[in-house]
Amino acid sequence: MKKLHLLFLFIGILFSCQNEDDPDIIINIPKKEYTVESTGGIVDIILQSSMEPSIDIEKKEWLHSVNTRSEQFNIKSFICDPNPLSQERTSKIIFTIPGSEIIQTILITQKASVSSEPCITSFVFEADKNPQLLISDIVATINKDGTISAHVPYVLPHKQLIPTIKLDNEKTWVKVPENMEGLNFSSPLNITIENTEGKTKEYKVLVYAFTGLPVMYINTENDTEITSKEEYVNAHLRIVEDIYTRSGEIFESDVTIKGRGNSTWSLPKKPYALKFDKKTSLLGEPKDKSWVLLANYTDKTNLRNEASFFMGRISNLEWTPRTHFVELFMNEVYCGTYQLCEKIKIADSRVNITDDGYLMEIDQPDRIGPEDISFKTKNLTFCVKDPDIEKNGERHKWISDYVNKAEEALLGSNFLDETEGYANYFDKVSFVDWYLINEITKNNDACFFSSCYLNITPGGKLKMGPLWDYDIALGNVNYNDNQSYEGFWIKKKVTWFSRMFEDPSFVALVKERFAYFKSKENDMLTNINENATYLKFSVIENNAKWNTLYEQTWPNYAVWGSYNNEVQYLKQWLSKRLAWLESAFSEL
Repeated sequence: MKKLHLLFLFIGILFSCQNEDDPDIIINIPKKEYTVESTGGIVDIILQSSMEPSIDIEKKEWLHSVNTRSEQFNIKSFICDPNPLSQERTSKIIFTIPGSEIIQTILITQKASVSSEPCITSFVFEADKNPQLLISDIVATINKDGTISAHVPYVLPHKQLIPTIKLDNEKTWVKVPENMEGLNFSSPLNITIENTEGKTKEYKVLVYAFTGLPVMYINTENDTEITSKEEYVNAHLRIVEDIYTRSGEIFESDVTIKGRGNSTWSLPKKPYALKFDKKTSLLGEPKDKSWVLLANYTDKTNLRNEASFFMGRISNLEWTPRTHFVELFMNEVYCGTYQLCEKIKIADSRVNITDDGYLMEIDQPDRIGPEDISFKTKNLTFCVKDPDIEKNGERHKWISDYVNKAEEALLGSNFLDETEGYANYFDKVSFVDWYLINEITKNNDACFFSSCYLNITPGGKLKMGPLWDYDIALGNVNYNDNQSYEGFWIKKKVTWFSRMFEDPSFVALVKERFAYFKSKENDMLTNINENATYLKFSVIENNAKWNTLYEQTWPNYAVWGSYNNEVQYLKQWLSKRLAWLESAFSEL
C-alpha cells in the first residue's frame, strides 16, 4: 500500500491555536483535508508536542489506528482499507488535548472503487424480522465466488425467511425478486442487484439448517417403539433435503420399519431396515422397496463404511451400495447421524444377476435361524439371502452342491488343473478385488466370519461381493491385532484365500490390482477429507446425543480426543497400511 505522510508540527506560538488559559498548550494542523486512493494506504501523522492528544476516528470499520512508531517524533499511523464501494467515502479524525478545549479535525476522503460493479455488503436474517423461526440473528457469509451462505444451527420447519440486505450505495437496488418479504430459501435462491449505470451482479443464496445434511423424520403408528428385528412397524417417512444435497426437495411416504444388524443391534444407537410397499427412490438413488439405516455407533469418524465403499466403487466389483448421510428424527426425537444405504439384494440396479441367480452370505452357524435357507461346506456356513427359494428344494440342493464342489476343487490336490481346478468355479477378478479391499482395510469380520457376500448366476462362476460392514475396520478394533497397520489378515486367516495365494496367476493379479489401488491413495484420502468436512456440524449434534466422541466404545482401539484427530488417525492408518502392503506384496 502507498504511504501518505501528513505532517502536523507543534512548533510554536506563531503557528498555533492557543488555549487562552494555558499558552503552552498548542496544536497546529496546516492542512485539514487529505485524499487516499481506493486501493488503500497508510496515513502517518507526525506530532511534536509534550502533551499526548486523544484521538477519535469516526469510521473505525475501515480506518484503523496502530501503535506509536517513534518516541522521538511520536508518529501516529492510520491504516486505510481498500474501498470496495462504487462511491467515495470519508472519515474524520479528531484530535483533542485532554483538559483543554483545543480540538482539531482532519478529513480523510477515500476514492471510489475503480470497478463500478454493484455489490452486497451485508446479508443478515434478523431474529426480529423472523420471530417464529430464529432465536438470534444469522449473519451470512458473502463469498468471492458470488455465493452467499448462511447456517442456521437448528432444525427449521421451513425456510420462508425475510433477509436484511445492505448494498454498496443508494444507487444500487435489488432487481429480482421484487418482493423481499418471506422468500423461500429451501432451495438455492438467485438474487440480482443493479446500479444506475445498468451494471448487474447475481448472487446465489444458500441457507442450510441444523447440520446441512438431509433430515429424515419417521413417525411410527401410535408412536410405537422399534424393538424387534423380525416385525415391521407401520410408519410415515418425510425427508427434507438440504441445499447442499439435492436443492431442498421434500419427499413423503408411508413406510414400514424394523431393527436390523447382528452385534450392532445390541448397541445404544440402533440400526434399522426400511421397506416401502412399492419401489421408491430416496435421495436420487434407483428405485427399490428396501433400504437400510446404518448407525455407525462404534466408528467415531462415521466414515469407515463410506471410505471402504469408495474403494468398491473404483474397483472391478460389479456393484457397491450407494449411501447418503442423514439426520434421523424418530417420533420427533433426534436419534443422531445415520447412513442411508441401499439394501443388498438381487435387483436390476443392485446385485444384477436375475432371480435365476443366488446371493449368499457367509455367516456363523449360531446366527442361522430356523426359517433361513442355509447350507454348509467343510469349512464354512452359507445363508441364501436372495431369492426366496424352497428349503431343501431343487434350487437349494443345486447351490449347495455347486459351492461344495468349488471348495473341494480349491482345496484338492489338482486345484491348478485346467479342467478340474478351482479356476473353473471361482471368478478370480472379483475375488482379487474383494480380497484387496478387505486386506487394505484389515476388516475384522471379513475373515469369513460374517457379512461376506458372494453371488452366482447358473452358467457363471462364483463371485465375491458386494461389500458390507466396515465399522470395525481401518484400525478401529482392539483385538486380533487388527489395530495394527502391519500384518496380513485375510491372507493368513481365510483358508480359501491362503490356498489361492499358492496359485502364481492369482498372486500376479493381486500385485497388479494392488498397484492400481495404491495409485488411488490420494483419491481415497480426498474422499475422507471431503466427507469429514461435510459432517463437521453433524459430528457435534451426534455426539451431543450419544456422547461417543470422547469416550471409549466397543471395540475402539483408542480415543483420540477430537473429531479432527479421529479423522487424522484414519487417514494415517490407511496410508501406513498401503505402504506396508506394498512392501509385503513385493516380496511374494
